[in-house]
Amino acid sequence: MRKSALLVLFLPWLLAAAGVAHAQDGPVSAKEIQDTWVGRDLTGMTASGHRASMRLEPDGKASVSAGSVNDTGVWRLSEGGYCTTWRTIRAGQERCFTVLRSGNAFKVMNPDGSLSGQFNAIR
Repeated sequence: MRKSALLVLFLPWLLAAAGVAHAQDGPVSAKEIQDTWVGRDLTGMTASGHRASMRLEPDGKASVSAGSVNDTGVWRLSEGGYCTTWRTIRAGQERCFTVLRSGNAFKVMNPDGSLSGQFNAIR
C-alpha cells in the first residue's frame, strides 16, 4: 500500500484520537471524582510548592498531608466537585473545590478560582 493510501486510511483515526485527548481537558465532574479518586491515594503539589497527598474514603472519611501538615476529616461530593472539612486545617471550616483536568494533572481550584494545588498521580 502506498504512503498516501495509508495516510488516507489512518488520518481520520489520528485526528479522532487527538480530539479525544484534547476533549478530556477541562472540568472534572463529581461523578468522575467519585469513580476515579475515591479509595485511592492522590499525590501532587500544593500551589505553594509543597508535596501533597490526599485520600478520600468511600465512607466519607478523608486524610491529607501537605508539607509538614497532616490532618484527617470528612469529604463529600458537591454539584461542581467536592468539599472537605478537616479537623485543624481552616479551623474545621468546610471548603468546596472544583477540579480541572490539564493533561495528566488534576488542578484543584479554590472557590475564588485560585489554584489550591494539583494531583499528578492516582494510585
